[in-house]
Amino acid sequence: MLKLDEEKKRFIEAIGNPSRLKILLVLWKSDKELTIYKICQRTGLGRSAVSRHIGSLVEVGLVSRRIYGEIPLYTVNKDDSRAKALMEFFTKIKI
Repeated sequence: MLKLDEEKKRFIEAIGNPSRLKILLVLWKSDKELTIYKICQRTGLGRSAVSRHIGSLVEVGLVSRRIYGEIPLYTVNKDDSRAKALMEFFTKIKI
């Protein structure tokens, strides 16, 4: 049986969800930070689902959150090597 520490388990769970992958793709294809509202528009997911999934992506470090006034803005975490590897993978498979 494959043994993973908690951090690796959370990462695999984060990228193993189709809705989270959809959110990552939308953020990756965007040239700017996005609000929850914009992510909802571009993914077709509901606000509560996006909020829940984005929280998981922030928690594992794949997505960065910045607060502008009272508005949270999200983008792919370009400092995370795993996020970079996922974006390179998306590029290679031409999504």
